[in-house]
Amino acid sequence: MKNGKWCLISALCVFAASYLMGTSIAQTGNNNGPVVTIASFKGVPTVFVDGVPHSGMTYMTYNPQERFFNDFGKAGVNFVSFFTTANQIPGVPKPVWVSRDSFDFSEMDTIMNFIYRANHDALIFPRVYLFSPPWWNDEHPDELMRYHDGTTVKPIRRNPGGTALPSWASEIWREDTAYCLRRMIEHIKSQPYGHRVVGYHLASGGTDEWYYYPNYEWFFSNKVMDNFLDYSIPQTKAFRKWLKEKYGTDAALRAAWHNKTVTLETAEIASKRDKLNTDLHVFYDPAHSQNVIDTYEFEAFIVADTIEYFCRVVKEATDGQAFTGAFYGYVTGAVDKVYIATHHLLQSPYIDFITSPSAYQFREAGSGYSTNRGCLTSVALHGKLWWDENDYRTYLTPGKSEIEGWSPDLHSTEMLQLRQLANQITNASAGWWFDMGGGWFDSPEAMAMIKKLNDIAERSVQCDRTSVSEIAVVVDEKSLADIELGGNLYRPLIMDQRLPVGRIGAPADWILLDDLAAAPSYKMYVFLNAFRVTEEQKRAIRQLPSRGAKAIVWVYAPGLVNSTLDASGSIELTGLNLKLLPDRGPLFVEVNDEGAAFLPGVREKLMYGTPNRVGPFVIGDDSSADVLGTMYGTDAPGLIMKTIDNVEVYFSSAPLLPESLLRGIAVRAGVHLYSFNDDILYVNASFIGIHTPRSGKRTLRLPRKTDLYDVYNDRVVAEQATTVTLDLPARQTALFFMGSEKEWRSLGH
Repeated sequence: MKNGKWCLISALCVFAASYLMGTSIAQTGNNNGPVVTIASFKGVPTVFVDGVPHSGMTYMTYNPQERFFNDFGKAGVNFVSFFTTANQIPGVPKPVWVSRDSFDFSEMDTIMNFIYRANHDALIFPRVYLFSPPWWNDEHPDELMRYHDGTTVKPIRRNPGGTALPSWASEIWREDTAYCLRRMIEHIKSQPYGHRVVGYHLASGGTDEWYYYPNYEWFFSNKVMDNFLDYSIPQTKAFRKWLKEKYGTDAALRAAWHNKTVTLETAEIASKRDKLNTDLHVFYDPAHSQNVIDTYEFEAFIVADTIEYFCRVVKEATDGQAFTGAFYGYVTGAVDKVYIATHHLLQSPYIDFITSPSAYQFREAGSGYSTNRGCLTSVALHGKLWWDENDYRTYLTPGKSEIEGWSPDLHSTEMLQLRQLANQITNASAGWWFDMGGGWFDSPEAMAMIKKLNDIAERSVQCDRTSVSEIAVVVDEKSLADIELGGNLYRPLIMDQRLPVGRIGAPADWILLDDLAAAPSYKMYVFLNAFRVTEEQKRAIRQLPSRGAKAIVWVYAPGLVNSTLDASGSIELTGLNLKLLPDRGPLFVEVNDEGAAFLPGVREKLMYGTPNRVGPFVIGDDSSADVLGTMYGTDAPGLIMKTIDNVEVYFSSAPLLPESLLRGIAVRAGVHLYSFNDDILYVNASFIGIHTPRSGKRTLRLPRKTDLYDVYNDRVVAEQATTVTLDLPARQTALFFMGSEKEWRSLGH
């Protein structure tokens, strides 16, 4: 995350006030700056600058220094961002919003001015933090977030001394902060650098990422939280309004909540105690805890709604000329329910991109995997751009960081950065190098690497970057409201599952269940958490056989959540009879001899699952299905398969399906396998990226006869081939263009 940020921000306040005191840039007289938009290009959302497609590669920092902006500009990286605020930064005493009608934008101006001086071609989109100054908090005590115990001030990570937090649901805070944002934009327009400001990245909450501040515990330690937000008057009022829109009448609310006295005017946000106490092991039972499930869905909605509100403010204040975005959508990479309104936000016309830091779980060289924390196919389906935050530590990062993929030398930094780029290019996403503390790329060798990577990214935009995936991994964000806080189930079920998927040997698209009907057709579907499935979603699932599906894989507890917790909905949803057991414990499946014979490349007694104590258990209970594996420690069917409508339908009691099992299912489904070596692969219509966990020869099976060109090392690997044998060392990344050297060089930018 954003380690050490606030000491940097404090230093920035001193730095910006003293650096270049009194210095400004002469008025250019040119108020017609570049126009940056997000639109479709060759089938994928793409950044356009004055009508020309662009990679969107960006330099971002918390410690802005003129020479770093100059270095990246010389390397061809013109998009730039830095941290600022329209009103206040938590933990920093000096406010920008000084009083009701008084603003001090001098620090921002200083930074903007030297960015423009460092690079006259800079395309600036500042990260604007939305908060409230102390004087506003004093004037509006009832508009502040309240903790579960009624207090408004507790220590937070950025301010151990404690600070009050404005409620995102407060209409007064929204209107006043919108006023600040408009004043900021008006000021920027009036400045000599104003024509270079092309967009706004809006931020708030913990580590800028729009989560409730105490939820920081989930991100880093997976501990049970001590403090819960938000129980304020505005939040409660907004909750009741949301309930009225959902239920309509008191009678409907009472029936859903199984509460004979609650009304739409008296309903309360679920208490800390209710949130911490599930009904059946990892699950909340709608028959007892619908108030908790509704609370989680509402808390996510209010965050998404707040983001949309301020994105609209930016669009209106700039006459639609500035692009907007925010951190959100972490449904595959954060133990936090605040992001489960992603589908709602993706439908907004006011937001152009969403972003998150790259996944933190697998950053190691060799054994790791550069991947994302959201369902990128859904993002693209809604015409939005994913703008990846690359905050990998480099060999120049101070402190010899042992976390998050730190690199001990230039070569390892190159391999990890190329792996990052392979992920970005094959997912058609933009990205920024996050020079968090400043100086992480401060060497001629590192900047030569950046120039080469940026050049590859720019050329790649002219290629076909559409997906060629024949596998879809489906996540239901709303079903995440049905399970306990923390990662006991979530981590092995979704977060950790990303690594084996990356090693299948074929690309996979990650999509939200809500987008299943609008998504392309696939040969193989993996449903990770389809606990609570709507009628509309069921209709989309029933269409899969006629759309070419050959394999459907259900994991852990499909259809378990209905009006109560039971397996009665499983047969309708999956076509398989399943049985619910009230047990709780480590959850493993062991493949039997029939499973090993049935699934290519899968060995007998292969064991997979999680040591986490998970419950309830769900097992196969279908006499017409083949038993391919049993739950370890029992004879209960834990991996079964039945052919339904010419589709092989699988169910696994245990989560965290290994790559060999997924690969075996994929082979039977006719999925094109590019590799069988457990290498990490990144593939789209024009590129193949590979990252190696071990040294040696491996064979790539290409989807067509083609040349293969190594774009980082500028060498031809193969000509008119359908298979290519590579001899690579461990911890190596290679990125190949499926085309000739001549074709690649013709893509000059």
